[in-house]
Amino acid sequence: MSATRQFVRGSSLLLVGRFIALFLNFLVQVLTVRYLAKADFGSFAYAIGVASFGSSALLLGMGKAIARFVPVYEERKDYARAFGCIVLAAGTIWALGLAAMAALYAAREVVASAAHIGPQSLSLLLILIALAPLDAFDNLLQHLAAVFCRPRAIFLRRQVVGPALRLLAVVLVMAFGGGVHWLAYGYLAGAVIGVSLYLVMLVREWQARGLLQHLRPAALRLPARELFGFSLPLLSSDVSVAMRASLMVILLEYFHRPVAVAEFRAVLPVAGLNLVVFQAFSFLFVPLASRMYAREDHGGIDELYWQTSLWIALLTFPVFVVTCLMAPTITLVLFGERYARAGTLLAILALGHYFSAALGFNAATLRVHGKVAIIVASDVLTALLAIGLGLLLVPRYGALGAAYATTATLILQNVFNQVGLRLAGTGIRLLSWEFVRVYLLVGGASALLVGTRVTFDPPAYAIGLLAALVSLAVIRFARHWVDAKGTFPEFLRVPLVRRLLT
Repeated sequence: MSATRQFVRGSSLLLVGRFIALFLNFLVQVLTVRYLAKADFGSFAYAIGVASFGSSALLLGMGKAIARFVPVYEERKDYARAFGCIVLAAGTIWALGLAAMAALYAAREVVASAAHIGPQSLSLLLILIALAPLDAFDNLLQHLAAVFCRPRAIFLRRQVVGPALRLLAVVLVMAFGGGVHWLAYGYLAGAVIGVSLYLVMLVREWQARGLLQHLRPAALRLPARELFGFSLPLLSSDVSVAMRASLMVILLEYFHRPVAVAEFRAVLPVAGLNLVVFQAFSFLFVPLASRMYAREDHGGIDELYWQTSLWIALLTFPVFVVTCLMAPTITLVLFGERYARAGTLLAILALGHYFSAALGFNAATLRVHGKVAIIVASDVLTALLAIGLGLLLVPRYGALGAAYATTATLILQNVFNQVGLRLAGTGIRLLSWEFVRVYLLVGGASALLVGTRVTFDPPAYAIGLLAALVSLAVIRFARHWVDAKGTFPEFLRVPLVRRLLT
């Protein structure tokens, strides 16, 4: 229990940092959407989406492999393989990334014709494609920071500095009256600075711990078979995740042009607020679960998995209520009349993102146990469903079809992974009353709010007040089921929080 408490309490700093990042990223999104013309934002979002998809492909699943193998090698004092993994992964990302950039530049006319890309979208893509290797490398460094650095360092770099750099880019563009291409170059500059800061942070940590002496070419052992044998099948996971947004953006550009892309991409980050708690816990989950796996502490992994899942479901519920039930109002306030129709998209996407968060780290737990075949089967099936649903719904329904396809993909993938945990013999309980009752409570509260909204159609302020009261009631009712006293004793020093959780 002590490891689980340490994990959840350590993640609380990242949760606070996540809220800071949330505010900064939200500000970036709102300022960008409001400043740019709708077609300009659509073209910019398309280029970002393609770069994001490229980043997932270039990573080759190595971020997840690094998070699993490096802690195990470090635990065994096998530093030659630990650093060999790092060097091999970084070299692969940059070799493939530079080759992909060169190929796109060489074949840009052919690509534009085949993918129905407009001139502005193409010009932005040729700039922002450099984000693919930069973001892939940044992702790799994030996982390394979770292994070697303290939560405070991750908090500063990932959740404060990173979003602040993008905000600075947007503010400078607005201050000097720049266009969308200026913004693209600003994003690139921020990515370069962010990667540099991660490198400095890791080198200092290795130096302080006396590990740099092992980072010598002659001493390295490159475990290519282990790394790629684990990571390449997991490429399906990264591609599957990228398909939730990037595939839909590509299809919208192909069939409906940049305005449809703009509506979908404007509200997608708002729906992503339902992953705030999930993401705050995620960077420390795999390293800790991997150490438990190395010690064959399967009971500890089961406890870690379900305690974090329940906390995520409860802490995310207020966000879900706001982003789903108040979607039309939220969209209008944030983005203005031009995006009024996107409120329906937000409500649909919020449902899928909350469902994904509430079931916890099922895919990550499968990776920790090395159940690659089940992960690949789930990802391939989900990817095929995403493609099929996208091709079926997007041409006919546009952004609305993209929202439905994305939500269906999120729900189905998590159902597949959850069943896979049980079939793989990981020791993770599939269902137990102590877990089910929390989800039933959340489902009942959601049904009550939806029923009230449909039956009485109250004004937005009334829905907001009712949502706040119901959210507090849900947390209050479930306080003993998630062991608030044992997990977050510091919170109980705050009088209002103590009354809520005890």
